[in-house]
Amino acid sequence: PVIRAPAAAAPGSGGPRSRPKDKSDCVTRVEEMKKQREERRRRAEEAKNKRAEEAKEAESRGGIESVDFLRKIREYRQAHGLSETPEPWEGSDIWDIGGASDTSRIRVCVRKRPMLRVEQIAHDFDVISSEAGHSSLVVHEPRTKVDMSKAVENHRFVFDAVFNEADSNETIHITALRPMLQHVFSGGAATIFAFGQTGSGKTCTMAGHGNLTLNDGNANGLYALAAQDVVDTAQANRLIVGISFFEVYRGQILDLLGDRAKLEVLEDGKGRVQVVGLREFAIESAEELLTLVKQAEELRAVGATSANEQSSRSHAILQVLIRDESGRGVGKLSLVDLAGSERAADSSSKDRQTRIEGAEINKSLLCLKECIRSLDADSTHIPFRGSKLTQVLRDSFVGRAKTTMIATISPGSSSAENTLNTLRYAQRVKEFSVKRPPAALAAAKRPSALPPPAPPVAPPAPQPMPPASAAARGAHYGAPLQALPTGPNGQPLQMVRQSTAEELVAAKEQTSERGDAGADCDPSDDVDELRAIEDLQKSMKRDGAEEVGSFFKSVAAVTRSEQHLVAAHKESIEANEQLIAQEKMLIEELQEADGCSLDEYATALEKVLLEKYKLCHRVQARLDALKKQLEDEEALSARVKQVPIY
Repeated sequence: PVIRAPAAAAPGSGGPRSRPKDKSDCVTRVEEMKKQREERRRRAEEAKNKRAEEAKEAESRGGIESVDFLRKIREYRQAHGLSETPEPWEGSDIWDIGGASDTSRIRVCVRKRPMLRVEQIAHDFDVISSEAGHSSLVVHEPRTKVDMSKAVENHRFVFDAVFNEADSNETIHITALRPMLQHVFSGGAATIFAFGQTGSGKTCTMAGHGNLTLNDGNANGLYALAAQDVVDTAQANRLIVGISFFEVYRGQILDLLGDRAKLEVLEDGKGRVQVVGLREFAIESAEELLTLVKQAEELRAVGATSANEQSSRSHAILQVLIRDESGRGVGKLSLVDLAGSERAADSSSKDRQTRIEGAEINKSLLCLKECIRSLDADSTHIPFRGSKLTQVLRDSFVGRAKTTMIATISPGSSSAENTLNTLRYAQRVKEFSVKRPPAALAAAKRPSALPPPAPPVAPPAPQPMPPASAAARGAHYGAPLQALPTGPNGQPLQMVRQSTAEELVAAKEQTSERGDAGADCDPSDDVDELRAIEDLQKSMKRDGAEEVGSFFKSVAAVTRSEQHLVAAHKESIEANEQLIAQEKMLIEELQEADGCSLDEYATALEKVLLEKYKLCHRVQARLDALKKQLEDEEALSARVKQVPIY
């Protein structure tokens, strides 16, 4: 057989064909490491580009130091499906949320205002996210840890309604306030509270910004919107609309339509709270109401705080009273602009004036919460007398009353702490109101300060009321005559009602007959007020803030002693004037030829000097008591580290 030699390989073929050998583990590992390295470089490049974009965005919003905060907030919103663009309110009447089975008489809403230009210039950024359904929101609180790493703590709150920057005052009026007006004209009482940090939008909500060219629905506030509806409805039913405006400042009631005249709060023979001396003016248009509000706001107490240079130091209360032509009350609407919530922190201020103001505001807010707590528990004792605010607003919680609280919040990161305080306070009120049904039914049986509505009658054709006389225009009890506020046309408005000195005396007599302490009595004898303060102190102890409760009690004692000292001083001045007149008469009689003898002069002078000594001793005792209480307040304030308002 012929044996053939293997064919020669073609040139350049690389030799005979053979199967490729498998790669070694080392080569495979090197290739994998190469791929991983390239992937890391790609991710690093993407992260670098993303970081540059975030830095550019942060530079225009919250500054370069806010990059981590903004990223974490954006990640939370994406994970929970929250929109970056605010959506307007699409719900209906907030009083229809629970249906016919919901007997709660309190609604708690939150309003978030838009970011301001000044906040954007200061590189502030939005930390509030509204959830779908307009009933909940999330506060993204920026935190810097010990290792200087950035973190965001998310706080979620649920309320009856949440209005964002896309919602206008008109939306809030239609949704929250207008349904309550029907209740007012049916013989009930309705109250709107605006509560929040100064600069959070309370004034814009209540009074509007007044710029019609913006066309954002916020030019008119709830004052004007409610007044327009009230006036239209009242005129259609031939009813009279009366307006009064006063403030609660350091436990005192001051009439903002009467040159801040000091008023007294007493109870009449039927147990109804009366603000004695409060002026009430008739209005026929929303423009007249806005004119009155503007004049009153100029007299309202404001001052610098640790958070704002212009902060309200008082609670302002605008009351709209509906009366028939005989003057009988039909219904009442109260619009309350509470003092800035950040003033509560000023209880730890080094300045005593600011500290006492902050403590009084804090105490009134806590008493407001305690009144709601007691009503919810169907308690037999409700601490209305714990503060003047709750005392004058007692009609807002008993009988046929409905209440809406609007918590206004600032969206900026710099206001996160104050925003959380506001929301926590509102949440506590909401927690009480959700358990309302049993207490509401019992409370509805309690007497209200408003009489039942009069049956409709066909009144005669309205006649112009005569101008008020000089006596009727008398300012108030114990004060000189003052000019009446003017309307939009510059003409004085008509004062339809004001308590007189005789009514004040009668009210005091009725108060003393019931065994209560009147305004001229020693405040320490007011058992109801002391009991309310003690209840508040127990509540603070239950919440782990016993020192704060003691501090509030000390501030209340300082306020009472101050009022008592001023009253004793005035009494001493008036008595001294009479004694000086007696001394002049004694000298004249002594110098007359047939006047009194020297012994009679000496005896009479001794009596006068003894009366002067008693007056000075009484004033000195009041002064010593006040100085002692000021020392106690100073010592207690030094131990108070944080003052909660919720």
